[in-house]
Amino acid sequence: MQSIIFACGNPLRGDDGVALRVVCNLQEGYTSPETEICCAQQWTPDLAESISKSDLVIFVDASVAIPPGEIRLKSLSGRHERSGLTTHSLSPERLLELSLELFQRVPERAFLLTIGGASFEPGDQLSDPVQRAVPAACNQLKALISGATLPGFTKL
Repeated sequence: MQSIIFACGNPLRGDDGVALRVVCNLQEGYTSPETEICCAQQWTPDLAESISKSDLVIFVDASVAIPPGEIRLKSLSGRHERSGLTTHSLSPERLLELSLELFQRVPERAFLLTIGGASFEPGDQLSDPVQRAVPAACNQLKALISGATLPGFTKL
C-alpha cells in the first residue's frame, strides 16, 4: 500500500511547526519504503498528483481551534462541496477534490491529524503541551499506516 504524509507548518512560528516535528520524529524511529513524507509551509495544488497515486494520505497540521496539545483525527473523502481554487494554500478536502477532478482518483483512506497549538509567535520552540503531544501523534500516524483501528476513533 502506497502512503503519503503531508506535514504543514512553519518551524519558525512556535507551535505552527508541530507537524514538521511529528514527522521528523516518525522518520527517526520508523521506516517504510511505501510511505513518503512531504513537509511544506502550505499545501498547494501540485500535491494533487501525488495524492492520486496513494492508497493512504494523511495530512498533519497545527490548529488554533482545539486546546493546546489535544490531538484530533478526522477521516476525509474526496467528495465535498466545490470550493474556490487558490494557489496560496489549500485545505486537505480541496486537495482531495483536485485529485479526483484532475486524475479521477482519490486514496482509499484519507485523514487529517491536527494538534492544538498554544503559541504561534516567532521562535523555534514548541510549547510544553504541544511538545508532550508529539509522541502520541507519532503513534497515531504509525497506527494509521499499519491499518490498525485507533481506540476511540470513529469515521466522520
